[in-house]
Amino acid sequence: MLKIGEFAKEADVTVKTLRHYARLGLLKPAWIDRFTGYRYYAREQMPRLNRIMALKDLGFTLEQIGRILTETLTVNELRGMLRLKCAELEQHIEEEQARLARVEARLRQIEGEDDFLMSLITQHKEQMKMEPKIVTKPAFMVVGLMYYGKNENNEIPQVWDKVNPRYDEIEYKTGPAYGVCGDLEDDGRFHYLAGFEVSEAADLPKGMEKWTVPEQQYAVFPCSLKTIHETYQYIFETWLPQSGYVRADGPDFEFYGDEFDMATGERMSIYLPVK
Repeated sequence: MLKIGEFAKEADVTVKTLRHYARLGLLKPAWIDRFTGYRYYAREQMPRLNRIMALKDLGFTLEQIGRILTETLTVNELRGMLRLKCAELEQHIEEEQARLARVEARLRQIEGEDDFLMSLITQHKEQMKMEPKIVTKPAFMVVGLMYYGKNENNEIPQVWDKVNPRYDEIEYKTGPAYGVCGDLEDDGRFHYLAGFEVSEAADLPKGMEKWTVPEQQYAVFPCSLKTIHETYQYIFETWLPQSGYVRADGPDFEFYGDEFDMATGERMSIYLPVK
């Protein structure tokens, strides 16, 4: 007798698969220990499992496989099932050939646009090679809505969708918008404040928070909303290791000044604290 894990290893299937087959009645354990619940299989059951896997590979459903294994099918019935399966496979091949033809046609279109795409890629690479400006920015204060998480479902744009309509609720604004980003925690979560610079924060609107950013030296990288992810990758994977600078303490932030185009997402900047 073999434990379920041993049997699964010899048969090159998963334990989960064996448990599923047992629930369907396709391949029940030879014995179950009533005290421990351990499942045991006999090597004599290996041929039946091999037949199940072979029929599954032919495209039969588990329900059909159960009928083949448990019922006494006539030769004509089995021949009919195999012919039906052949017809299904032929139809599938025709559909995949049509899909291949569509992909090839699309590929030809893309190759025809290759020069245009390459020019865009070259332009993007040239932008990414730009050296940032090193500036010292005085301390400032931002009031807005705070997000805390991993941004796994693109929640940050949703925060901006909530804070922008509440722009008039924020008093003492001095103009620019900021996306202030705190340090990444061990589990991948971080704080992010979407808001606007203020000269003071006496009365915060409901649900809003403030973040005071100290005076700091920054490397400033121009980018756009479309290239923000690539820009961060370039900063940490390429520029920073070769720059002679190291990341300083304090938050980095997105800066949306007067030149920022809300319609296109162009002309924003990333500020990275460096020393």
